[in-house]
This record gives sequence, structure tokens and C-alpha cells, in this order.
Amino acid sequence: MSEGAPEQLSERELELLALVATGATNQQIARDLSISVNTVKAHLRNIFAKLGVESRTEATLIAIQQGLIHVASSEDDAAAPEAVADAPAARTPTPIQVPWTLRAGQRLALVLAFVLIVASAVWPAAPAGSATIDSRFVDLPRPEAVAQETTEASRWSTGAQMPIATGRFAQAVVNDVIYTMGGLTEQGWSADTNIYDPEGDRWTRGAPKPTAVANAGAAAVDGRIYVPGGLDAASVVRDILEVYDPATDAWSTLAPLPAPRCAYAIAPIEGGLLVIGGWDGARYVGTVYRYDVATDAWSEEAPLHTPRGHAAADVWDGKVFVVGGYDGSTEYGLCESFDIALAREGADPWRTHLPMRVGRTGHAVAAAEGILYVVGGDGGRADFYERYDIANDVWSTFDSPQSGPWQHLGLSAVTARGGVSLYAIGGWADRYLGSVRAYQTSFRVFLP
Repeated sequence: MSEGAPEQLSERELELLALVATGATNQQIARDLSISVNTVKAHLRNIFAKLGVESRTEATLIAIQQGLIHVASSEDDAAAPEAVADAPAARTPTPIQVPWTLRAGQRLALVLAFVLIVASAVWPAAPAGSATIDSRFVDLPRPEAVAQETTEASRWSTGAQMPIATGRFAQAVVNDVIYTMGGLTEQGWSADTNIYDPEGDRWTRGAPKPTAVANAGAAAVDGRIYVPGGLDAASVVRDILEVYDPATDAWSTLAPLPAPRCAYAIAPIEGGLLVIGGWDGARYVGTVYRYDVATDAWSEEAPLHTPRGHAAADVWDGKVFVVGGYDGSTEYGLCESFDIALAREGADPWRTHLPMRVGRTGHAVAAAEGILYVVGGDGGRADFYERYDIANDVWSTFDSPQSGPWQHLGLSAVTARGGVSLYAIGGWADRYLGSVRAYQTSFRVFLP
């Protein structure tokens, strides 16, 4: 270990750190090393403490700098036979090599993460609302993509591709047309407004968002789309509120959030919207902000019982359901609801329901016909998704169109003549996706 390393890592910790460097999840590491997820988390805590870091990205970069692991390139592979031939019979253990084939966009993401980490160490203080960039906020490279569309997903169909493959964007529906705004692409932060017409299966472009952000959400209220906060390209968590009017294809700026937020859950309510939990630039929080359209003003509601970010939410029958999330150490399967009527009465508006079968983060939620549909997520199982029967407090599963993890996508329910369909758009599955996948939740038959 190089000079300045506080404490030597064990062989098992080096082995685990090498897998972390590939972008593997805790569940994947546990499977590969034949240990439990809790053991993986314990090893990670020890690794972070020994290296003096707080994230997987920092641990990976410091391990590379100190020679604990080596990211193998195609040039390394070509030179390997000669290096082995010249090697002495006895030598000190070599760093663990990580085979890591990167595309140009992925190399850019890793370099960006490295620059931000170095900058945070050099600067005396970060600006208010600045975020620690790790794989919870920026998608970092993994080995060659393994997630593929499956053929068994009989109720899923494929639509026209997005103009540019994108993840971590905001998505909302107005008049059965889907709008995606901002997000991350292979080229970096995006300010694009993309418009998808499910009936015609075609994409068009709208006016770009004034501020390019990722890890933001959107809520459609009275025909306009509200996009609060988000993480910008300077790694600053923003408090802005930008609003898109589809009728005029124009953006405007309204009253900012009371505090910066990204990676929150968001849902429309009568006359406004709720911004629930999220990341404030320093920690995951449980605050709930309510925005009133008529007064252009924010107020604070009763907070989440369990502070967290990267949850997902939608509204049904006067209740906002908040599902899953992450608090820095735990991926939750929680299902909680915020009762708008109880909040108006000054009572505790939060109720706890039966949790999902597995914890999820980076997933998306849409409500349709009394059912919550949960698609995607990092954590738990990637080979099935879940749906919640609100009236009966029962969860069940349904098939996935992906054979691997699918995260940071958009999900919307759209009603058409033939029934209700979910539209799962874009996201990250070892690479940015531009796919549109439609799931028919119900069918309507018209009799003469």
C-alpha cells in the first residue's frame, strides 16, 4: 500500500473493492463472493473507514491511485504475456486487476467524478447545496453491458426510441402526451424537452429547459409541468422551480424551493404538488414541501417517518403513495401514504402499508385503476417488478422486459381507447437507454 494509506485492507476487502470498481451492486457482490448482503455492507463500512472515504466512487478512485486495484485496458491485455514472461519467480502480491471496458461517454463520467472528488478535497468549502457525486447521482461505468430486453415479457411492447438515450430525467403527462425534461446522457447533462405521443408513436422536441439538471422530478398541474430543484453540471443541488407550458412551448421560473433538493419523490395534488424527501447536498432528508399554484408559494408539511431519497411517488384517490428509497445505507421496500385530507385537518397524514417484497431505489412508480406499479430499481431483484392493490393492501409481481437492472427511468400511465398502458422510458441499464416500453395494464372491449 502506498504511503499515507491509513490502514491495510485485508485480502477479502481487496477482493470486494475490485468488484465495487466494476459497478457491481451489493447483491451482485454477495452472489459473486458467496456471502450475505449484510456482510458486504459490513466490509464496505470497514473499507470506507480504512481509506477515509464516504462513497464507492471515492473508494474506487483512491484504490486506483494507491495501486490497490488496476483497471485493465485493452493495451494492458495485449502486453500481459510479455509482462508475465519477464516476471521474477518471487515477488510481492500484485494489485487486483479489474477488467473494465469503457465507452467514451463512460470515460467522461468517470473523469468527471474524479475531478469533482479532487476539487472537493482541494477547495476549503463547497458551496451550499453541493452534492457528493457518486453512483447514486451520476451513472458510472460497469463492465460490458449485460442487461438485454427479454422475449418472455408478453405484455410489454416496444415503441419509438427517444431522440437521445437519457436517464435521471423528469417525466410527466399532459393530455395523454408524455414529456421528458433534462437528465443525463453519454454526452453529459441535458436540457432537452422531448415529447412523446403514444397514439402516434412518435417523438418531437420542445423548448429546452432553462437549467440543465438531473435527479429531478416533474408534476403536471392544470396543464403545466413543474420541475423543482435537481443536480446541475457543477454538482450543485438547486432550489429552482422551472415550469413548462405545453400549450405555448415555453418555460418560466417561479418561486424557488425553501431549500435545495434533488433525488426527491414528487406528486401532483389538487392545486399544487408535493416534493418529498430527497438529498439536500449534504444528507438525505425527510422534509415534505407543498407548492400552491394559486399563490406561487411553498409551505412545509409533516415529514416522512423515515428520511430518504431516490423514492418514487404517485397519487391515487386523494392520497400520495411513496414507495422505496435509500438513506445512505439501506434500500427500503417501504410503502407509505400521505393523506391530503388529514393534512388539511392538522392530523398526522402519514400511514404505513404493506411493504414491497424487496427494497428498491432508482425505480419509478405510476398509479392506474387503483393499482400502484413499480418498475425498475437498484436493489433487491431485477428480474421482477411489483404492483400494489391499494384497496386490499396486497403486493404481487409482474414480468420485466429487461434481463438485468434498470434504473433512473421515467414511468407514466396513459389511458387510451383500448385500455391503460404504462410507458417506461429511457433510464440506465449498464448504459443509457433510449427505449420506450409499453405495458398494457388493462384491456377494454367495446360491444355493439
